[in-house]
Amino acid sequence: MASPDPVRAGNTDREHDPRRLLAANEAAVAWFRGQLAATEEPRRYLTSRALGTLVDREWPWRVGYAPRTWSALTDHLRGMDFSPEDLVVAGLSKPTRDNPDRLIDVFRDRIIFPIRDPDGHVAAFIGRASDRSLTADPQLPKYLNTHESPLYHKDKLLFGVAEQQDRIRAGWQPVLVEGPADTIAIWLSYSRSGLPGAVAVAPCGTAFGAAQAAILRSMPGCRDAIVVAFDADPAGRRAADTAFDLLRQPGAQGRLLAAEFATGADPADLLARPNGRAQLRAALRHQTRPLLFAVVDHHLDRLLGRSPQLLDDIGGRYEAARILSPRVLDAAGPGEAYRLAQHIVERTRIAERSHDGIGTVMAYAADGLLRQIGHFPAGLDSGSADSNVGRPRPSAVPPLRSVPTAPRALADPSRPGPAYISQRGPRQQRRIA
Repeated sequence: MASPDPVRAGNTDREHDPRRLLAANEAAVAWFRGQLAATEEPRRYLTSRALGTLVDREWPWRVGYAPRTWSALTDHLRGMDFSPEDLVVAGLSKPTRDNPDRLIDVFRDRIIFPIRDPDGHVAAFIGRASDRSLTADPQLPKYLNTHESPLYHKDKLLFGVAEQQDRIRAGWQPVLVEGPADTIAIWLSYSRSGLPGAVAVAPCGTAFGAAQAAILRSMPGCRDAIVVAFDADPAGRRAADTAFDLLRQPGAQGRLLAAEFATGADPADLLARPNGRAQLRAALRHQTRPLLFAVVDHHLDRLLGRSPQLLDDIGGRYEAARILSPRVLDAAGPGEAYRLAQHIVERTRIAERSHDGIGTVMAYAADGLLRQIGHFPAGLDSGSADSNVGRPRPSAVPPLRSVPTAPRALADPSRPGPAYISQRGPRQQRRIA
């Protein structure tokens, strides 16, 4: 009698016994650990990345290695009486293209990072391809994740939460990073410091989502701040922008910060440098700025990537300021809004002195907001709704009838920008009166 078709078995709608899937994953973890202990190349790689501790110390991360063989794990687990259906549904095995009755391993020649659910059970795996495999096949995905299963929903788990419950409960500052190596790098950087610090978590190989943002926001340490420490490449910048929009909550406590790393660098790279643990701690403590400022810079950089000469003339500068100005409304308070407007002026160069253009940026932001809530057609002036509806904007730059300028020196930069208040304070107005 033919064995069950693994493809069909893995796609049935009937319920799968989660205990069997958990048992298969647990057996796989033990096997991956044994392969790591027996194989020199992955041990040498981990040591070169300052992650050698993971070779000798199993807990809490339980990192392992999947060898280059085609079906060694599958054969091992089949010998433990796990069915083909168990292995396919758990995401450990898959059928071959030419013979659906033959199963092969999903993970081959990869460092294996188990993903644990909040109860500590292994729900899935992330596999990092070896440098040898990446050289042989440049199209090979560097990271490979278990597919969705009854145990594993990628957008509802964060790597590193189960392993660091002690630090999370102690109120350590959450850091959102890109992957498992970055998570463990930050964990190691504080393992001997004896002081409270940062606790890093990462999306499980997917774009950061709303459910993951809620997990991050629930951590006690976010009352002070959440640091986003993604790579400085285009993908990392887009991910940071998404993280800001998901983590921003009106009235929420805690700042949203961006860690600044050199282009192409990440926490795992810093850890591998001489004195890397101290360098990584210092970067997370001292090389941060408001995430909203980074989001604005990313947007401007994309604009300049599409139109390199955008800021070469005054019209382009004002257009760039207009495009960026709505982000002022995302500021956590008046002080941050003022500073962000000043930053936009400096980056777009719409005024020689940054405070001279703040009113323009604030007016642009208000203009965009009024157009949204009042449904002003694009290209119409956003002044009085009664007197200006249907009245086209003048073509001159800036496209506003009148933009107040900021006073040359403000006594309190945390006050709202001059688009919201008169240039003369109340006391000055009373004296004049």
